[in-house]
Amino acid sequence: MFPMESISEKKLNITRMILDVQDDSILNEIEHLLSEAETVAYTSEGKPLTRSQYSNHLEETGRKVQEGEKTYSPDEVKKYILNRNS
Repeated sequence: MFPMESISEKKLNITRMILDVQDDSILNEIEHLLSEAETVAYTSEGKPLTRSQYSNHLEETGRKVQEGEKTYSPDEVKKYILNRNS
C-alpha cells in the first residue's frame, strides 16, 4: 500500500484502517485471519507454529510414527537429558 514503510508504520496504517471499518462482517474476517495467524505451539527447536502449521506438524509426526520412525518414551528422554550433562 505504502512503498518502503516500516513494520511499525504498516501496523499503524492497518490499525487506522481497522478503526474506520463499520462493517461487522469485515471485522469478523479480520478477527478470523488474525486468529489463524496466532501462535499456538512451538517446535522443539523453538519455532512458532500457527494453528494450521501445528495441525500439519501433528499429522506429519503421526505419519512418520506409522511408517516406523523411532520414538522415545518419557523415561528414555529423561535418561538422555540427565546423562548428556555428565
